[in-house]
Amino acid sequence: VTALIAAIILGPRRGRFYDAQTGQPLEEPYNFPPHSVALQFLGTFCLWFGWYGFNPGSTLGIGTESLGDVASLVAVNTTLAACAGAISAMFTSTFLDKMKTGIATYDVTYTMNGCLTGLVAITAGCATVSPWAAVVIGIFSGWFYLLGSYLLVKFRIDDAVDAIPVHMVGGAWGVIATGLFSSATRLKLAFDQDEHIGWFYEFNRGSGNFTMLGAQLVGVAFIIIWISVTMIPFFMFLRVMGWFRIDQLEEEVGMDLSIHKGQAYSINTPDQDKVDELNKSKSNSNYKLRGTNDNNDIQNVEEGKEVSPPDQSRHSAISIGSREA
Repeated sequence: VTALIAAIILGPRRGRFYDAQTGQPLEEPYNFPPHSVALQFLGTFCLWFGWYGFNPGSTLGIGTESLGDVASLVAVNTTLAACAGAISAMFTSTFLDKMKTGIATYDVTYTMNGCLTGLVAITAGCATVSPWAAVVIGIFSGWFYLLGSYLLVKFRIDDAVDAIPVHMVGGAWGVIATGLFSSATRLKLAFDQDEHIGWFYEFNRGSGNFTMLGAQLVGVAFIIIWISVTMIPFFMFLRVMGWFRIDQLEEEVGMDLSIHKGQAYSINTPDQDKVDELNKSKSNSNYKLRGTNDNNDIQNVEEGKEVSPPDQSRHSAISIGSREA
């Protein structure tokens, strides 16, 4: 929630949603390329690995049989939700891209953030839900992440790493899911109480008791209200004082150069003409890449005749680089 408030008050990066020179809205938001997808993956796996210390470690003990059972369940649920979130986000985004552009692509950033959203969502109920519920929570986490990411772009809110859909949306879903899927057996084992259980399980008791789910919803609402009341004045104060955003020229040059006296990365992107040609080859089975010329083209080259260049009129469905890291 804090990140959402900060992103709204700070405003987008130059060139993200508006032309950096004219200030006019861009037809398509510019996606700043990441400096290293490999480091993105490394960071994702570091977080995933750390979650096993965070979730199972929160049992605060493993010396008894019951605590060992709780910790092992937590580890299994953490794994299942992360995997389900990654797969859900990846294949859903692939399906949507295929429907929109006719080209099936696999967005690794969506995959990684879907995994992290699954980890965030399972944290609240990792000790109180069954493994099958952890998979369901993970699947919905991937979908909620994609929806949150889409809405940020739609409303021109610039979140460079999609932290808002991962942590705010995923966290809220996880808290609510705990009120839906917590079973009496798991609650009794972990917290020695089963008076109020997940709403779906309450129906098996014939009660429909809303107590636990209601408490979870109140908790989500309280967090949103509390953070809004405290953080909006804070970030507004920083903005009024001129402490919240760097100078425009520094932003254009980059803080690596303006603050640290040198560029941290050298990013080389492929030629856009070649990207357009690749798009055309993937969307048209009758089109051949220049590296796979037919006999007529080869003969024309050998005879010194000009070979017609590929049609570049089709709008590129693959952008240079990737989503922002």
